[in-house]
Amino acid sequence: MLDKNTRRYGVVFLFYDIISTDMKRISVPKRYESIVDKISFTAKENNFDAYVVGGFVRDLFLDREPKDLDIMICPRDSSVNDRLAGVNFSKILANKYKLREPVIFEKFGTSKLFIDNEEVEFVMPRKEYYDFNSRNPNTQLASLEQDALRRDFTVNALFLRLSDMKVLDLTSGGLNDIKNKIIRVTDISSAEVIFRQDPLRILRAVRQSLQLEFSIDADTYNAMKNSVERISIVSPERIRDELNKILVEQIPSQAFVMMYEINLLHEILPELARLKNLEQSVKYHVDDVFTHTLKVLDRTRNDIVLRMAALLHDIGKFSTYKKNSDKISFCDHDVESAKESENVLKRLKYSKEFIQKTVSIIRNHTYPKMYSKDWSDSAVRRFVKRCGTEFTLIMEISKVDYWKDDGARNLVELNNRVEDLKSKNMLYPKPELIPGNELLDIFDKPAGKWMQDAKRKIEEMQIENPNITKEAIIEALKNNI
Repeated sequence: MLDKNTRRYGVVFLFYDIISTDMKRISVPKRYESIVDKISFTAKENNFDAYVVGGFVRDLFLDREPKDLDIMICPRDSSVNDRLAGVNFSKILANKYKLREPVIFEKFGTSKLFIDNEEVEFVMPRKEYYDFNSRNPNTQLASLEQDALRRDFTVNALFLRLSDMKVLDLTSGGLNDIKNKIIRVTDISSAEVIFRQDPLRILRAVRQSLQLEFSIDADTYNAMKNSVERISIVSPERIRDELNKILVEQIPSQAFVMMYEINLLHEILPELARLKNLEQSVKYHVDDVFTHTLKVLDRTRNDIVLRMAALLHDIGKFSTYKKNSDKISFCDHDVESAKESENVLKRLKYSKEFIQKTVSIIRNHTYPKMYSKDWSDSAVRRFVKRCGTEFTLIMEISKVDYWKDDGARNLVELNNRVEDLKSKNMLYPKPELIPGNELLDIFDKPAGKWMQDAKRKIEEMQIENPNITKEAIIEALKNNI
């Protein structure tokens, strides 16, 4: 059990850094203090050893805010072969602290339990056996050493033993690779096997290299490149989740460049990969479409919908590319990009709402550049209506797309016009002035196509003049119905 002062002021432990020969003090974040205390106390009380495992331990060394607390449970009696030790321990913990029953995944010998509003996963040390056509393994109880080697990268294979707060580096490379900022598979002699068994690890290596600002070991990198075709066995949902994590990083373009270099992008986003070396008119862009796209992506603020729209906003240029003499054009590329983006996002199993928003931004991202001072107030209102709830996002992506050209100045003027109309309460038409049932009464006619025509006419009149009166609308309709 942790001593009284440790429990009161937070779990703090010392470990001997075998790399630098310095003593390094690390503290578990405050939000996890009581959780670790409960687990450590209960493990000792019930003759278990408990280890914090995986990326949580890595992040403690890197002074990053850790998340995803995973706890490995082992019976202290080596003669006990308990495949469900983690599951059983989570039940003991739930009963002791009056917690909600754990969610159990018996096939994998794991469970999830909410403790102090944090989700904690309990696992057993295991080794894995893969079927060639699936990345979902069969598992078997194993030693700590075998568990460390079945993990993806050395930096994620560190174990923090809660009984004495010592860190176990069972691959003998995790601490060193953290110090040198390297992503390396746990068993370099089986690097290709590691990626071919679970090819999602290729995408995770790219993502963690970006997140941690680590380089990838050369042998690991080559094994990734030699295994990319296996990504086809990974579910679209898992690929989507990794892409989402990449997109919200500070400089996401770096990951997509690496994906292109190892041919992974050709497998998961061929619509983006084919933009490499696709030339553009120097009048508008000095970069090829791929490079331009990644620059737009990095200039976009950290919003997942906006970032995805930036990533896909020009994918239709491949299909619409035309070159006559020295003139390059991409006629209606915005429409084609929207169409292709919808197919990409459906393939990756994004939600309907996410797809609708992203596609709307892409379809309209060139529209603001068409603005001129000659636009009437009603033209501005039509533009805002066309953009709908995505208006702000469309303006944002247009700004980073055109960046420093004349279109950017147009955007400032257009936005000023919108704000001016909004301040005068002249931007949005008032709610429907004449409901359908009232139209029937006013014109004493049976329902029919004329009502749809009338509603379109009303909407048009309100866009032309948001303050038009009900009486003026009725008078105008009398002459058209």
